[in-house]
Amino acid sequence: MCEGKGIPKEPQDENINGCFPKRPILDIERAIRYLCKSEKQKEMASMKLLHVASLAVAMSIALNGSAQTYSEKIEQNPDRAGGVYHYYEYVPTQMSKAPKGYKPFYISHYGRHGSRYHSSARMFEGAKKVLERAEEAGILTDEGMLLKRQVDTLWNEHLGMFGMLTERGAAEHKGIASRMFENYPEVFEGKNDRSDVECVSSYWPRCLVSMANCTSVLQSKSDKLRFHYVTGPKYLNYISMDLDTKEVSMEADSLCHEMRDRTIDCDRFMKALFTDQEKAAETVENPQDFMEQTFLAGSISGCTISHPGIFSHFTVEELTAEAQQRDARLYYVFGISKERGDYEASIAKPLIEDFIAKADDAVKEGSTRAADLRFGHDVGLLPLIGTINIKGMEERWSFDEIKSHWTGFEMIPMGSNIQIVFYRNSRNDVIVKILYNDRETSIPALTAMDGPFYRWDDLRSLMVEKADAIPDNYIVKDDANKERTGVSGM
Repeated sequence: MCEGKGIPKEPQDENINGCFPKRPILDIERAIRYLCKSEKQKEMASMKLLHVASLAVAMSIALNGSAQTYSEKIEQNPDRAGGVYHYYEYVPTQMSKAPKGYKPFYISHYGRHGSRYHSSARMFEGAKKVLERAEEAGILTDEGMLLKRQVDTLWNEHLGMFGMLTERGAAEHKGIASRMFENYPEVFEGKNDRSDVECVSSYWPRCLVSMANCTSVLQSKSDKLRFHYVTGPKYLNYISMDLDTKEVSMEADSLCHEMRDRTIDCDRFMKALFTDQEKAAETVENPQDFMEQTFLAGSISGCTISHPGIFSHFTVEELTAEAQQRDARLYYVFGISKERGDYEASIAKPLIEDFIAKADDAVKEGSTRAADLRFGHDVGLLPLIGTINIKGMEERWSFDEIKSHWTGFEMIPMGSNIQIVFYRNSRNDVIVKILYNDRETSIPALTAMDGPFYRWDDLRSLMVEKADAIPDNYIVKDDANKERTGVSGM
């Protein structure tokens, strides 16, 4: 029926080994893009589709229960193996009512950019070249030929767009902003001239475009707001401080290679793709590297328009093993690990201090600030949530412990965000609620006032204590006195 309408058949929807079913949501999305004539129609239809998909995810989670293993979560949605590259999964949830007499008046936010393209060709160019050589040598199986077409599709979509926000990433930030407004309309109604929204962004394009999509929604919903946009090196000093992590990254790479060699066997993968294993050994210099680069291609696929099913060539066990070693690397370098957490926490100190200073101004009588919105990277957000110890980051784990406690797709996917919502009553008592990725969360070390609500004085004291405990030895400030092109954010 779709082909009758002229929608081209996509080879990436074929399923050679039957590991995972086709994704009907993607077929619907392709149809929407073809049938809707105007960009506005496409945008509205896509937003409705994302809402329907989110409801489906929520129902699936409710039916399957929450006590799933990592492998079961990946089997439910293989794209989750992408970890830090996984798209934003919004799950509708009921928000708690504030204690009697309290109304929201200010939001302090930090959001990672939305879904993007891989930042560099090196992420999967090696796999692309291996498949090209294998095709020339005539040793690709039917499944190998399918994988090559899928990688080529992904590569072609990346050309001219490396590191840039995808359409999905734009929709993610529009959705986050829409829910922010719907859940806390009082914050944005401009009462008593509280109408200023300060928007600070990393100057990488993916962050700036994320900011534009987020604020365009708020602007469309309220004509009372005054938006102020800033970016520049001095703001990166706290949005995503450029700590030198080369040594830590090298340590993590060494540990990950050892973990990979222990837990990942390439034999099945290679036999599925190549007809002649002797010739394959000549073509593929390092099977582990080839398998990992193919995995990295698949990890970003869900963020793209074409969404080729590269992960269908992996078993659930292989996806889990690859995902766990990638998660372990990220957590070791930026997640306040047992081994390196004291060093990595330096990234969080300026950001914590910014949250405190801006909140102090916002709670003052006569303040015109409605919200502080910050747009940055995972390498800014992850140290922050690890330092203030929100749920899921309340302990420090060693490299070997990470896989038993922490998943990248849940804790730091594309579009990850923290929102601290401030409430006050007629006596000017101020309380706060913390949202992480659109869900109420907690700080286990802090005593709550009521449900998910904390006294601002208590949270502020904890944040001051955490920041003061971090020495200034490794704090980095931009003093190069020249134009910068950005930080090594992800």
